[in-house]
Amino acid sequence: MSYGSNQGVEDANADYREVCAGIIARGAAELVAAGDMQRQAAIEAMTEWVRKNSDALNDATGAIMVENRYPSPSKVVTPTQAFVIARELLEPARDAADTL
Repeated sequence: MSYGSNQGVEDANADYREVCAGIIARGAAELVAAGDMQRQAAIEAMTEWVRKNSDALNDATGAIMVENRYPSPSKVVTPTQAFVIARELLEPARDAADTL
């Protein structure tokens, strides 16, 4: 493989991790804003959901997708509140995305 091919793969992986970090941060922010979880627990719950969701894509039976429930907040939170918290959680979410 040439350097360009390796760089392309690395760039794609970095982009994927950044997308996952955003998903983790936004979901965790909603859980925190609703008062359902502390920040670290919310990041862990969302990271596990993303991990299982990725596994579900390769599951021919579809069982993982059915069993993998999104950690929904117990109440509706304002988008502004969730955005502010998500911004604060983005760096820990990036660290969590690196473990996927």
